[in-house]
Amino acid sequence: MKKQQELHQQICDLHLHTQGEKEYGVAYREHFLEQYKIAIQGIDYTSKWKHFVNNYFLTIHTVLLAAIGLSVARDQIMAPVLTHQIVPIIGVFMATAWWVMVRSSNDVLSAKFAILHCIEKHLPLAIYKTEWEILGAFSSAARRIAVIEAIVPFLFLVFYGLILIFL
Repeated sequence: MKKQQELHQQICDLHLHTQGEKEYGVAYREHFLEQYKIAIQGIDYTSKWKHFVNNYFLTIHTVLLAAIGLSVARDQIMAPVLTHQIVPIIGVFMATAWWVMVRSSNDVLSAKFAILHCIEKHLPLAIYKTEWEILGAFSSAARRIAVIEAIVPFLFLVFYGLILIFL
């Protein structure tokens, strides 16, 4: 974790602050704060998008599992291959796509927070950096949530595998 923070800092030092206040001009502070606000909005947007994607995939899996459940509950099935093999295979692909999206969203949020922390080094208060440090010192809840969030699609993947084997 420490190595990752050092790498983030090196990248920030290299790319983030391209001009100082003297080189930029009189609007430096105003533009700096405006870009900080935009960075926070980007984090908020990415978090909302992640929730939307999770709801989307959860809805798809609900429909797929309902279709499988209804087909198993009926005595006569018109297309057993469809509901016993093809639907679970679609579920496997959807669970895999969901897992990839969760991992990607977490990576994007991690990068956005790293940039925000670099920006905060030049502000009077480092609110988000301090929050992150406090969370890390007293709890691993943020990491646990990310792990659980990545496990849920994997559980669906296992569930569909079991359906393919036992149905």
